[in-house]
Amino acid sequence: MPERPRRIAAIDLGSNSFHMTLAELGPHGIKTYHREKRKVRLASGLNDANQLDQAAQARALETLGIFGQILEEFQPDDVRAVGTFTFRTAVNIHSLTQQALKLLPYPIEILSGTEEARLIYQGVSHDQHLPDNTLVVDIGGGSTELIIGKTTEAKLLHSCNMGCVSLSERFFPSGEISARSFERACLFSSQQLESIRVRYLAQGWQMALGSSGTIKSLSQCAQSLELSDGSLTLDILKDLRHRFIAAGHIDHLDIPGLSEDRRSIICSGLAILIAVFDILEVTSMSYSDAALREGLLLEVQDRLKHHDIRHHSVALLAKRFASDQHQAQKVSKTALSMFDAVAASWEINNPDYRQFLHWACQLHEVGHQINHLSCHKHAAYIVNNSAMAGFNAEQQSILAFMLLSQRKSLKLESLPAFEVYNETKTLKIILLLRLAIRLNQFRQSDTLDSFGVSATERTLTVRFHSIWNDRQELFSNDLDAEQEQFEPLQIELSYEFLS
Repeated sequence: MPERPRRIAAIDLGSNSFHMTLAELGPHGIKTYHREKRKVRLASGLNDANQLDQAAQARALETLGIFGQILEEFQPDDVRAVGTFTFRTAVNIHSLTQQALKLLPYPIEILSGTEEARLIYQGVSHDQHLPDNTLVVDIGGGSTELIIGKTTEAKLLHSCNMGCVSLSERFFPSGEISARSFERACLFSSQQLESIRVRYLAQGWQMALGSSGTIKSLSQCAQSLELSDGSLTLDILKDLRHRFIAAGHIDHLDIPGLSEDRRSIICSGLAILIAVFDILEVTSMSYSDAALREGLLLEVQDRLKHHDIRHHSVALLAKRFASDQHQAQKVSKTALSMFDAVAASWEINNPDYRQFLHWACQLHEVGHQINHLSCHKHAAYIVNNSAMAGFNAEQQSILAFMLLSQRKSLKLESLPAFEVYNETKTLKIILLLRLAIRLNQFRQSDTLDSFGVSATERTLTVRFHSIWNDRQELFSNDLDAEQEQFEPLQIELSYEFLS
């Protein structure tokens, strides 16, 4: 009997709608079986202090409950759920994500704006052949992503904190549509785009594509009104604006091709797109049916084939800052041998923790190019402020914290917010990182297999073979310092030198 194809699911928790796509991985690639879309309007629940209100959380949880029931029937092998603008903006998002785990038993990754943009481009570029530079624009509920890429490579990535839900609340709050409200919305959008104008025009493109609901709706309106075959130009967008203003109110919008659930936010989406055309001098734009969800599915497929783009991101960063890769490999070998010995006892069998440890070893010297004495601070800054393809916000902040904590005192005040991962487990792999760096600090060649480690739930014991006897006094001081750092965290380090 042939083996069942691997089933995967991609969940895009946007600021306007939540989407879920179910698919199978077969010999010919990804086969989509089902798409589920629910309008949630999560961004409308954000107040001026970026607190997400209870009504918006309740709408989100209701939809996540439905998604959870569908997934229970589908029984996927792999699920990737990501939150976008509102998830990364709401200061109390932890309240929602913790409740969500009871309904959707899969962790929600919170994407940075640039990572969201990269995944959008990945989805579009695999759906269409893009042999020349292409501008891709995606107007979401809370943010707008703009990417220039060629074939499958994104060259420029940008995420603007403006979307069709957030601008509707600001410029069309009562549903009234006027020339003045459009003017203000277009001006605001143009101001947000000014910062990228020069870079994007200098890069240039031969084709422009729009993705997701707003641009799809405007394309359908243009086609239904016989203004074009669905492609958009600035004249067509201004024609639609004139028609919207003539309607006077969203309740009176009776435009062929405009769905009922898009009426309340279409004016703000149109204002954003007019600003994009104006500021970036776009002449024509077509619609692409692929977007973030397709990018997620492709990345799940790649990771299952062990083609994880995060490895490439780490390697690029190490190369850019001239990290000594021979030393990095030595430190990594030491750290991973300890990890494998204690993973079961410490309950850190999740392969992500092993990856974190390996990546931290690869990057632990990237700060040396700036200043050796504060290399840990510079390494953390570099990782925190780099666009690292494949990393979500939590993963990137954990990696940065590990690098900050590789030497000297632990900066517990800089602990990241943990949603998917665990604080105690992260601190344990930081101890392994620090020990691996110390054990290789003189770049000697005779230490790799000259010690053993064992662990219980809260302890780590290191036993040094006789080759260490000449260095016993030196390393005893180092290990005593580590004991002092981790004892208050209820992680006990002990050691002995064997004769």
